[in-house]
Amino acid sequence: LLAVSLMSTGFYRFSLILTWLLNLLLMMTEVLKLSLMLTELLELSFIVTELLKLSLIDTELLKLSLILTELLKLSLIDTELLKLSLILTELLKLSLMLTELLKLSLIDTELLKLSLILTELLKLSLMLHEFLRLSLIAPAMLQLSLL
Repeated sequence: LLAVSLMSTGFYRFSLILTWLLNLLLMMTEVLKLSLMLTELLELSFIVTELLKLSLIDTELLKLSLILTELLKLSLIDTELLKLSLILTELLKLSLMLTELLKLSLIDTELLKLSLILTELLKLSLMLHEFLRLSLIAPAMLQLSLL
């Protein structure tokens, strides 16, 4: 009986050790489950990090887009300035033409003055011609009056 009791105690101890080992295995299983969850969390954290990187890249692209928009606005302003420059060039050409027309007008005025002077000279020439005719008639009349 003592031997059976000792065996029973040994089995009981063995059973306790097995139970304790099973509990350890259960705990290790739980630790492994937690380790898997942690791994998944780390993977999710990595994915979130990558998404944040993509968000930063997107933000930089938006900044570049804004800069490009400003450059396009400046280009439009530059285009308008070029148009205004072309208009100014045309106005300068017209101004040069007007200057030439004014020069021609001055020449025309001078020609009119010369024409007036020529008219006066023609009048004087006619008067001189009339005077010469009268001076030729006067001696003949003087001779006639003496007779």
